Amino acid sequence: MTTAAKGFSYECLEGFSLPRPEGWEQVEMKSGTLAVAHPPLPAGVFRPNMVLRWHPANGVSVARYATAALASTLEGLRDRRIISNDVWSPPDPAAAGSGRAQRLFHLAGRHPVCVDRWIWTASGFAVEATASYTAEQHTGMKLLFEQMVRDIRIDEPVRAEYGNQRAETDQPDIGRIAPQEPRLDDDACRWAGAELEDLSSIAAAQPYREAGKLLPIPALELLDTLLGRDRLGRFQRKDPSAATLQAAGLLTDGAGLTPEGERFLWPVRNLDASFRVIAVNAARGSVLQAWIGGGLARITAELSLFAAAPAPAYGPDDLSAAVVPANMVPGRIAGWAGLSPGWSLPHEPVVLSMDSYEARLKSGRTPAPPHLDQAAGRMWRQPWTEWQILDEGTGGRFGWVNAGSAGQYRLFVGRGDRTETDAVLLEPMSPAVAWDILVRFIHASVEGIPLRLPEVPGFNG
Repeated sequence: MTTAAKGFSYECLEGFSLPRPEGWEQVEMKSGTLAVAHPPLPAGVFRPNMVLRWHPANGVSVARYATAALASTLEGLRDRRIISNDVWSPPDPAAAGSGRAQRLFHLAGRHPVCVDRWIWTASGFAVEATASYTAEQHTGMKLLFEQMVRDIRIDEPVRAEYGNQRAETDQPDIGRIAPQEPRLDDDACRWAGAELEDLSSIAAAQPYREAGKLLPIPALELLDTLLGRDRLGRFQRKDPSAATLQAAGLLTDGAGLTPEGERFLWPVRNLDASFRVIAVNAARGSVLQAWIGGGLARITAELSLFAAAPAPAYGPDDLSAAVVPANMVPGRIAGWAGLSPGWSLPHEPVVLSMDSYEARLKSGRTPAPPHLDQAAGRMWRQPWTEWQILDEGTGGRFGWVNAGSAGQYRLFVGRGDRTETDAVLLEPMSPAVAWDILVRFIHASVEGIPLRLPEVPGFNG
């Protein structure tokens, strides 16, 4: 059944109503499921969509349902990364307490797909809304889907007969994937005054897996001499790096570019934007660079601080080097920088002297300043990794401290009105917002458009 309203309609089934924007199509309607999708797009373009599912909650908590959803994602999706799992307040007055908002991305065919998932309970039902879109569709789709989920309706009362009929059809895998209530994060629970599940195991379950060829820096520099031509000079052919490039399939025996070599140079020859990402922890530092142009991106990187063990055998001058579709860059950077769920509890920003900040970054044993409150003290006890992304064309940058299970902290250095000139300010920020900034920052630079960050109050991009 469909009901109409200005600008959109509602698809209705079994007391549940899912908004459908004007022009969008209903693509699924069966017991317990409604789905709508963007109007058909050209071949090869991902079609954004939202799916609403519901079934009897059977007394299972939102935290357990959310844990089961995360575990199912880790188990079932290819090339996936879970970004965040946050407390979410459903707009439905019949909702039983807080829900969860989750963000992740995964590879679906050749599309890196962003997924926003909302989980809550209402009227005795567990409800899940899932929105899917690609990174380059983020600007147009994310806020629309957030509005759609706020406009989902559940008729009161939802028919008791329906719930009784489905009482045996709980989430099929929840007994296997999440057989009991999840372990709680005691520190986060005390500060939030609510039961919050322990998210610390997720980062360990999704280490960054190095991708691409390992190539020495001299070989990469030699290859870049071909940006304006297609064959090495006579003396360059005697360089040992030429043999390395031939073995990697980037040069022919005659020192000309292979098709793979041409593809490797394509993003730099057609450059739209380039980025440098720097990560530092107590043990070491690492750098990733991305050149984006002509729909492709070339990424070179030192070993990630969050690499899976055992790590690839990098030589002293080696970088991993790969060419990927341009819309995969945010996901590669997020994985390389270890972006994972953590409870970013709201508290006043932490202001540190530069000396104190650098001492803490170098050693987790650095004593905490006496003025820190409980939430900030929790952050202080976590492992820290600073990571910053720089637009090499404009000089624009954003920085964060990854504080493990305490989430992300936006990093401000010498901001005048925000901090003293020699001070550092750390502001708690959900990993989901860090992801939004990363995606929008890259998109704006590549497209040459002003940066807009509706997710960041007071940002004047």
